[in-house]
Amino acid sequence: MNGRGHSLFPLIVLTLLAGVSVWLDRITQQEPVAKTDRTRHEADFTADKLTLRRFDPTGKIQYVLVADSMVHYADDESTELVRPRLNYLNRPEPVWVESNFATVSKDGATVVLTDDVFLRRAAHAGKPESTLRTEAMTVWPDDEKMRSDKPVTLTQGKTVITAERMESDNIVGEVRLQGQVRGTLYRNTPTPKP
Repeated sequence: MNGRGHSLFPLIVLTLLAGVSVWLDRITQQEPVAKTDRTRHEADFTADKLTLRRFDPTGKIQYVLVADSMVHYADDESTELVRPRLNYLNRPEPVWVESNFATVSKDGATVVLTDDVFLRRAAHAGKPESTLRTEAMTVWPDDEKMRSDKPVTLTQGKTVITAERMESDNIVGEVRLQGQVRGTLYRNTPTPKP
């Protein structure tokens, strides 16, 4: 009997060790940490009634961006804005740009406005108010440049011009129209006859 007890002793110890190992493994395991799936396009934060002011190197306000709401996405660091309004206030003739929706790039350098884009330049130095309407426009706010690859309608006083595409540089005051440009031009002030 004594010999038989010695032969079962290693088996009992091994069984106890196996049981303790399984028990230790189970109690030391933590809940799996949920990793953020960066392949899914999910919002990581939102804001309502957003106002952003950009200052030029001299400390004057270059532009103000206002939106009804903002949603930021972690996967591509993009931002979506609902009813954005971009106001350039540092010019003799202020410029206002608005739309129903916009997407802002990761670095904030590019804003793509969509859904009923409207631009208005205030009257200045004898020039009447100017407007532009299109369905989509890309804006580089810091450079004050804009481009639309959708049809545009520009007005200035009674003048109305349509085009298939448009590029604009607000700093140098240049607008380039391309593709099927049509319009009716009116002089702002009549030229005296000689």
